[in-house]
Amino acid sequence: MFEKGYQEMDVSKPTLDGAPDSQAGQGVTAAAPAERCPVDHTAAGSAAPKAAAAPQRAPIPAESLPGSNKHALRQLVSYWRRPAAFVEENHKKYGSRFKVSIRIPPRAVYVISDPDEVRQMFLAPADVLHTGYGSATLEKYFGQTGLAWLDEEEHRIRRKLLMPSFHGSALERIGASIVEMAKKDIAGWQTGQAAPLHPLIHRFTLNVIREVIYGRVVPKQWPALLDLLTGMMRFNDSVGSAMMIHKMPPAAVKVLTAFRPLGLHTFLQLREKADALIMETIEDRRRSGEAGDDMLAVLLGITHEDGSPLSMQEVRDEMMTIFLAGTETTVAAITWAFEYLSHATEARERLVAEIDAGESDDYLTATVNEVLRLRPSIPQIIPREVMKPIEIGGVRYEPGMHLWASAYLMNRDPNLYADPEVFRPERFLGVKPGTYTWIPFGGGRIRCLGDRIALMEMKTVIREVLSRYELHRADPRPEGTRSRIVVTVPEHGARLILRPREARVGTAGV
Repeated sequence: MFEKGYQEMDVSKPTLDGAPDSQAGQGVTAAAPAERCPVDHTAAGSAAPKAAAAPQRAPIPAESLPGSNKHALRQLVSYWRRPAAFVEENHKKYGSRFKVSIRIPPRAVYVISDPDEVRQMFLAPADVLHTGYGSATLEKYFGQTGLAWLDEEEHRIRRKLLMPSFHGSALERIGASIVEMAKKDIAGWQTGQAAPLHPLIHRFTLNVIREVIYGRVVPKQWPALLDLLTGMMRFNDSVGSAMMIHKMPPAAVKVLTAFRPLGLHTFLQLREKADALIMETIEDRRRSGEAGDDMLAVLLGITHEDGSPLSMQEVRDEMMTIFLAGTETTVAAITWAFEYLSHATEARERLVAEIDAGESDDYLTATVNEVLRLRPSIPQIIPREVMKPIEIGGVRYEPGMHLWASAYLMNRDPNLYADPEVFRPERFLGVKPGTYTWIPFGGGRIRCLGDRIALMEMKTVIREVLSRYELHRADPRPEGTRSRIVVTVPEHGARLILRPREARVGTAGV
């Protein structure tokens, strides 16, 4: 799920943010610099001779960091078409920190990928780095009143109020529902013909989020709303999804909607219809007075300081946030899992054997961790806007600048992971992912609140698919990557052939 505002410790139990990592071996945080000796050996009376104090270096101004001089539009298109290659090429040229310009109007975004610098960013005070502006690209979905748009105390309070819909009894209910839905849904997937898995998984994740938001009270509007949300999110495959239309004058938006191949016209029409249905579901629930631990029940119980309830717009914005945030990232991760497993025969066979035995899920957990290392749900963490001057890694960033931590680059650092390009789940057997070297769910005070739900979905879908089907590739070549709003997905949506396992017994060579 999207990083902004959704926090919870994941089931693999990484160390808590701010705590030192204790694990050793692959998948752990690089060793911290040695602490200074607490004794001043240069003090008067010391037997040791006085040494000249090392001159302190002045921080480097961020503007001096290297980066491409290409026009922002060219960089934006290059990133959209080849997201992995774009950051890899810049990293190769400029090192672990560099600047890019992939926004219109042009402005620099400072990319960091060193674990210590990422740690400093995650632990910065809430009034120093904001993430609300980092969600500006997603405003067309989220609006401007929900958790994804809030910072500092507003964010802390809202998130605390929303936590019950992701924890405790709600999490137990959601987990049971995920298992039930997976068995029913995956049994109906097409077999025997090559087809992309992404659309099937996406629809499944939307139904899971229905459970998160509405709980056991499934609205009568859901079938229609499901189709509208699915249609809306097809816009995420277009480069137009990167536009910040809320910052554009109405005349510019009108021109863009007139250019139908861009898809903005269809998106806005579908959003208007989806909003109308969402408002109907809110009103129906409000009238029924149905209590529960689901997100909508929680939202309807929240009040402002003056005692007034959240407005319909505020409730809608929180719901739409999770409809998008709770699906796009999770479906990308699950799709990548099948893309990798369809190639990695030994890993797949070991995983199938574990699933069939039903005695442990250690290798399944390691597989999920490895998928999220290679393909973190958000490859470049939601940007932070600098509100007060901050020094990170000897670089001074000024107010108005934007920091972008690259999970993709850090998770493939050969100094942190041996053979980083290789899909090897074994690296996570008996090893906890590092807090600052494995960041698919972000980190710090805004680490993904829905990460445990996402991990449940990944493990359940992988287990159910491999219990039922054999994976066969329609094309032996690995799929490339393509952008889909803020995530990356396999270029062809993991186009595979599913064959029922029982039908394959004794049919070698078929």
